[in-house]
Amino acid sequence: MKTQTWKIGPEAQGERLDIYLTFEMPERSRSAIQKLIKDGQIKVNGKAATVHRFLKEGDQIDWSGAEATRKRVFKDEKPAAPLPDIKDLIVEETADWIVLDKPTGLLVHADSKDSDGTLVDLLVAHYPPLGKVGEDPERPGIVSRLDREVSGLIVVAKTQAAFDSLKEQFAGREVRKQYLALCHGALPDEEGDIKFRIARSTTQPRMAARPVNEEEGKAAWTHYKVKERFKGATLAELEILSGRTHQIRAHLHAMGCPIIGDMLYKIKTTERNVKAPRLMLQSVSLEFNDPATGERKRFELAPVPEFEQLSEEFRHS
Repeated sequence: MKTQTWKIGPEAQGERLDIYLTFEMPERSRSAIQKLIKDGQIKVNGKAATVHRFLKEGDQIDWSGAEATRKRVFKDEKPAAPLPDIKDLIVEETADWIVLDKPTGLLVHADSKDSDGTLVDLLVAHYPPLGKVGEDPERPGIVSRLDREVSGLIVVAKTQAAFDSLKEQFAGREVRKQYLALCHGALPDEEGDIKFRIARSTTQPRMAARPVNEEEGKAAWTHYKVKERFKGATLAELEILSGRTHQIRAHLHAMGCPIIGDMLYKIKTTERNVKAPRLMLQSVSLEFNDPATGERKRFELAPVPEFEQLSEEFRHS
C-alpha cells in the first residue's frame, strides 16, 4: 500500500491524533487506529507518537500502510470489553460540565498500564474541545476520579473556567459525594467516622491506613451510616470528606470490613465466602455548585441490581 500522508492545517490544531485519524480513515475503527499508533506504524514528523498526542498546525502524519504482525492470543486471555456508547452514560450535560454514570470496569484516564479504552477517550471523541481543558493532557476535564471497578456518578469539566471552579469546590469541600458499599463483617456503630491517615503501602501495590496520630500519609475522613446488617456483612452509606486515592477501600479494610468483591483490599478470612459479581461500591449521590450559575446541583442513582441481589441472598442465609 502506498504511504498516506496528512498535513495538519489550522482547523485541526489541538485535535488528538487518534481522533483525527478516525475521521480521515473511516474504514477503520478508532481502536484499530490506536493499535497502529501504539505499534509504531503511524509517524508524526517522522517519529513514533502516542495515542494521546495533540496535533499542531504544520505537523505531518505518515502511515506506510503496513500492518503490524498479529499478536498471538492465548486461550486463557479475555478479549477487551467493548467501550460503551457515551450517550448511554450521560446523566446531564451543559455547556460547562457533564455528569456521567461511569460503569464498572471502565478506566477514567490512561495510566502506566493502559493508555486507551478510557472514559477520557469517549469524552474527547464526544466533545473534542475538552481535550484542552485542565492541567494534564492525559486527564483533560477530570477534576476527580473513580477507580476502574467503582461505578457511579462523576462530573467532568468542559471548559477551563468550569474546571477551575470545580477544582476549587473539591478543595473547599463544597462537593458532596456519597457511596453505597456492601462490606464484609460488622461496622462497630450505626453511624461513625473513620479518620485513619492514608499512605502508600510499603509491602503491597495499594494504599494503607495509618493511625491518626502518625505523621505518615495524608489526613482522610470517611463518614459511614449502616443501612442494613446481615450475618457477616454490612450494607452502608458512606460520604468522603476528603479525596484520597482508594480512600473508602483502604478505610474499610483497616476497619476489618473490606468491600465485598475487592481483590486488592482483602483479608485472609471472612465469615462469608461470597462470589461477588463486581466490586460492591457505587457512587450514588453527587452535589456541586454550577460554575456558571451558582445553582446547587444534586444527582442521585438507584443502586445497581447486584446490591439487592446479594442483600436478598444474605437475608435468607
